[in-house]
Amino acid sequence: MTERGLLLTATAASLLLGTALSCAQPPPSGPPVAPTPAAEAHIDRARGIAGSDLQVPFDFFCVPGKARPNNFSAPPLTPAKLFDNLYAVGNSESVVYAITTSEGIVLLDSGHPGDLDTLILPGLRALGLDPSTIKYVLLGHGHNDHYGGAAALQQRGVRIGTTAADWDTIAAERPSQLFGDIPKPTRDLVIREGEPLVLGDLTITPVEIPGHTPGSLAFIFPVQDGGSRHMAGLFGGTVLAAGFVPLPGIRQYIASIAHYRDIARQWQVDVEIQNHPIFDDTPGRLAALAGRSAGAPHPFVMGSERYLRFWDVISECMQASLIQREAAQ
Repeated sequence: MTERGLLLTATAASLLLGTALSCAQPPPSGPPVAPTPAAEAHIDRARGIAGSDLQVPFDFFCVPGKARPNNFSAPPLTPAKLFDNLYAVGNSESVVYAITTSEGIVLLDSGHPGDLDTLILPGLRALGLDPSTIKYVLLGHGHNDHYGGAAALQQRGVRIGTTAADWDTIAAERPSQLFGDIPKPTRDLVIREGEPLVLGDLTITPVEIPGHTPGSLAFIFPVQDGGSRHMAGLFGGTVLAAGFVPLPGIRQYIASIAHYRDIARQWQVDVEIQNHPIFDDTPGRLAALAGRSAGAPHPFVMGSERYLRFWDVISECMQASLIQREAAQ
C-alpha cells in the first residue's frame, strides 16, 4: 500500500466520525489566539507567496478569525455562463457547476436539499440548458450540501458518482438539524483516481483529495473561451475552517493539497473554481466577467503559475492552523 493509502486508512474512521458535524456546526468559538513562532513561520511564507495578487485567500485562511464555513442561508447565485461549456447555478456559497458536452450535461455537485427545483433546474433553464440532458452528477464530497439534489436526479435516470469512501460517508451521515432526514442517492458510480470519466467530447480527470472527508475529489477538465482552450480545476473538498476536521484529517488534507498540486501542474490548470467560492473573490470575478469587453482577459483565467501559488498559500496557512491546534492540546 502507498504512503497516501496508509494515511487514508489510518484517518478514515476518525474522519467519518467528524463528517456529520462538519457542515452543521460552527468551529470552536473564542477570540483568535496569537500564532506560535512555528505557525508564524508558515504564515510569513504564505504572505510572501501571496504577494499582492492572492491577498483574498491569504486573508481568509491565514488571518486569525477570518476563516468561516459556508453560509447555508446565503442568497441564490445569479445563474452565470463562465465559459462556452461551463455554467454556474445554485446557492452563492454552495455552487453547482454544469459542464456541457456533445452528449449531455455533467453537474459537479447537486446543491443543498430543496434547491434542485427552486434554484438549480430553473437556473439551468435560464441559461438555455435543458435539465433533461443531465447525464452525470459528480460529487466533490459526501456532505448534504453537495448531494442534496442527487437522489431526485437519480430517480430521473442521472448517474451519481463519488468515491467508494464517500459513498460510505453519505450512508453514515445523520439527519441534519437544518434539513432533517435528507433523501440520499443509492450507491452508483464509483470514481477512482486514474480512471477518467468521458462523456462525448469531454474528459474529466478525477483526483482523490481525502481530508475534509475520506473520499473528497477534485476535478480537472478543459473549458473553452471562444478560440482559447484552458484547463479548469475544482478542488471539491476544501477545508474552510480547520476546527471542523479532526487533526488526522487536517494532516491528510495538507498531503492531499500537495498531491493535487502536482497533478494540476502536470495538466497546467489555469482556471480556478470552487464549490464553496468564499475565499477566491468569485463575486468580484463574476462582476468582471459580466462587464468584460471583447478581447479582454477572462477574469477566471489566472494562469498556471498563479494557480499553483494559490494552493501553496492555502497549504502554508493550513500548516499554521495545524500547528496551532496541536499546540493547544
